Amino acid sequence: METNASDEQERIRARVAGLASWHDDWSGLRIAVLGLGAIGFSVADTLVELGSRVRVIHADPDPDRERLLDVIGSERFRAETHPEQLGDLAAFGPDLVIASPSFRLDHPLTAWAGERGIPVWGDIELGWRLRDKTNRIADWICIAGARGKTTTGRLAAHMLAAAGLRVAPAGDDEAPILDALRDPQGYDAIVVELSAVQLARLGEISPYASACLNFGEERGDTVARWAEMARVYEHTQVACVYNRADLETERMVEDADVIEGARAVSFGLDSPPPSGFGVVEEILVDRGFHAERRSEAYELVTLDELAELRLATPQFVQNLLAASALARARGAEPTEIAQAILNYHRIEREQE
Repeated sequence: METNASDEQERIRARVAGLASWHDDWSGLRIAVLGLGAIGFSVADTLVELGSRVRVIHADPDPDRERLLDVIGSERFRAETHPEQLGDLAAFGPDLVIASPSFRLDHPLTAWAGERGIPVWGDIELGWRLRDKTNRIADWICIAGARGKTTTGRLAAHMLAAAGLRVAPAGDDEAPILDALRDPQGYDAIVVELSAVQLARLGEISPYASACLNFGEERGDTVARWAEMARVYEHTQVACVYNRADLETERMVEDADVIEGARAVSFGLDSPPPSGFGVVEEILVDRGFHAERRSEAYELVTLDELAELRLATPQFVQNLLAASALARARGAEPTEIAQAILNYHRIEREQE
C-alpha cells in the first residue's frame, strides 16, 4: 500500500510539474492558496475556474472576500496562529501550494510544504503558466528594484498605450497579474512590477524586456538579495535595461542567461554611450535604439518641459529613462514616447 501511495504521489507531482497552459488539465488538483489579499483571491478565483479544488488559508478577517470565496466555491480556513494554519494545511494534503507575496520563503507553511516535496509557486509563476488563455498572448515587461518600480511601470504602460498597444500594469496587490491574464480581450503587453518575494518564486519565465532599476542598500543578506533581484533578467528575449549609476545592475546583466540576441541597454542622468538612454544638453535622448546610435540619438523631451509639469526631479527622470528604454524595446516610437511623457501628469490626475 505504501508503494502504491508513493507511486500516486509521484504521478501527481509529475502532472503538476507539466502544467504549462491554461488549456492543460487542472481539474481535481488539491491546491492550497496562502493569503487572502487581492492577489490571493485572484489566484483562488482562477484555480476554481480551472476546476481545481482550492482551499484558501489566511490569518486576517476579510468578510467581503470570504463571502466571495463561498460564492465561487472555494474552501477557506482562517486562523491567527501558524500552528493552526499548519494543521489545516496538513489535513488538506495539497498537491500544490500557491503563496501570496506576503508569505516569505522561510514562512512555516511554505517551509512545511518544501520539506515534503510539495511544489510552492508564487502568483507570477502561476500566471506565466496560464498566460495563453486567449490567442492574444501578451509580452511581459518585468521591472525589479529597490525603489521606483511603480512609477516606472506606469510610465512604460502609458508609453506603450500611446503606441497603440493594449497594455496593463500588473504584479502588485492593486493589480494582480491573473486579473490581467483572464481578461477576455487579452493584451499586447503586460508591465509586471516584481517584489523581492515574487522574484524569489519567479519560476522559469521569459520576459520580452526587463529592468532592475537599482540594487539599493536594504538590510539583510546582500548576496541572497542580489541573486533574487538578478533573476529579473533571466531568459530575457530582447532588452535588459540597467542603471549606469548602479554597477550592481550592470553586473546582473553581465551574469544573466538571456535569449540569444538580447541586448544590454543602459539608462542614466549623464550623457549616454551607444545603447544607452540619458541626458545631453538638458534633453532626454535615446541612443539605445537608433540605427546610427554610435553618432546619433533620438530626442525625447527636454528638462524644461518636465519642469513645467513638475516632473524634473532626478529620481523621476531616471524612472522615465528606464521606462522609455523598455517601451522602445517593445516598439514604441520616440514621438509616441514624448507624447506619453507630456500627457503623463494629466492622465495620472484623471486616474486618481
